[in-house]
Amino acid sequence: MIRTTLALIIIFVSLAYSVFPKELPHAEGTAVEHMSFLSDLEETLSLKYMSYMSEVAHGGRARKMEKRRQELLAAVRTAISQGNKLKPFQGDATLKTAYVQYWNVLLSVFNEDYHKIVDMEEIAERSYDDMEAYLLMQEKAGERLDQAYAQVPDAYRAFAANHNVRLNETESSKLSRKLQQTGKVNGYVNKLYLVHFKSTVQEGNMINAFNGKDINGMEQSREAMKRYAEEGLARLDTVKGFKGDGSLVTASRKVLDFQVAEAASFTALSDFIIKADDYEKARKAFEAKPAAKRTQADVDSYNKSVDTYNQVLQNYQKVNDDLNKKRAAVLTNWDNSKKRFMDMHVPHK
Repeated sequence: MIRTTLALIIIFVSLAYSVFPKELPHAEGTAVEHMSFLSDLEETLSLKYMSYMSEVAHGGRARKMEKRRQELLAAVRTAISQGNKLKPFQGDATLKTAYVQYWNVLLSVFNEDYHKIVDMEEIAERSYDDMEAYLLMQEKAGERLDQAYAQVPDAYRAFAANHNVRLNETESSKLSRKLQQTGKVNGYVNKLYLVHFKSTVQEGNMINAFNGKDINGMEQSREAMKRYAEEGLARLDTVKGFKGDGSLVTASRKVLDFQVAEAASFTALSDFIIKADDYEKARKAFEAKPAAKRTQADVDSYNKSVDTYNQVLQNYQKVNDDLNKKRAAVLTNWDNSKKRFMDMHVPHK
């Protein structure tokens, strides 16, 4: 089963300023010091976001990153504590309130929402609906953060205007651009992954049915896999490359092309189950008859069933080995293509 590395998509826009004090002001200080202290706390959290998101995006499973999530939560709690200790500037607490409210939402998202996301990680791979719900939960968590953070830049500018501070700000900081890029890349990868995940679930069901000698279940899953794979190929025709990079589209197409071909070849495996069952019945009937009572016709009939079984067995082994090799090749190609894609487009910490 294809595994995906799915990360919480956090998109926010932060502002870059020239002064970043390192300690909590003991006195009221200046408006710039007040603003810079809060933006410095936010910058520290942003660096931890980027470190966490980068590691997850580059191959770390969310559950294995639990220690990093706890470290991020600790940093958010520290920021909230430090923000609450900061005295209002000339009675104006609007800016620190905006930051602290956002950090409280951030704490809630990573402590509650993302805890649920971690728990869903294993379940998501069992069905298309579960995977879609898993990715939707990530998207909703990101939207919740976006909405919470939206108040911060406006509060920053309003505070500066009210206290005669001239801002030297860029459209977005370098770190913010990295976070935005990570969100876009994750969204693109998830979209392509879902295109072939739907048919891949049916492929797994088909193989399980084969192992259980369930002909009807195998046939139903085979037909569903073929249908979803063909639908996926049609969808890929509408997907453009990411900034000119079409490598993931090509890798997805190879998975789907294989599954269409696999659906046609898998009938040889179902034929093997039927013929093997026929052979087993013939063998039991032949062996149940005492040797002295076996006629030449009995012997000829049994030998014919043996020859038929050996033929379908040889064909089964050939087809099965071929499918296993090709399946491993396209899945390895997808994994390698995804890794190269993420390495190229997702900023490292």
